[in-house]
Amino acid sequence: MHGEVLDDMRKAFRDEIGKGLPDDAVKAATKKMRDLADDMVSSFQYEIQDNMAENLSYHVKEMAGRAVEALLAGNESEMVRWLSCDKRGYTGRSDGYHTNRPIEAQHPVIHGKLFEQGAVALRKAIAEAHRDLITNERIADLEDQVRSLVAQNNKLERERNEARERACS
Repeated sequence: MHGEVLDDMRKAFRDEIGKGLPDDAVKAATKKMRDLADDMVSSFQYEIQDNMAENLSYHVKEMAGRAVEALLAGNESEMVRWLSCDKRGYTGRSDGYHTNRPIEAQHPVIHGKLFEQGAVALRKAIAEAHRDLITNERIADLEDQVRSLVAQNNKLERERNEARERACS
């Protein structure tokens, strides 16, 4: 309805101008308005395109900087937020991510070696390169992994003891 009112007003305005001006003057004015509108659109488009790379690179630099600061502070959910990677806020640690898997399944041992992935592997690489920066976060990762390994070991011990009891009975 609002659009219809505007269309009616435009038409009435054109009709009134048409009454007072000859057709040549209306055509000339219309052409000048179109040229002005084209110039404005071209100017806006040029400004947007000319500044886009600079604005985009600044935005990416800011988001990456904030992500690195959050990572070094040990706040992975904040890091992921700045990178817009994971809406769940997964930290790579069992204490920061609710999963249905038991703790012993969260940090698997593959071929006799502790398997590290994702945020845990990234923090390990950074800790090895810059030990003084995030030692506390690496310690927290290792404590979580030790809890996982202890739980895995306890589970294996229980299974072994249960197998022995079955074999002896």
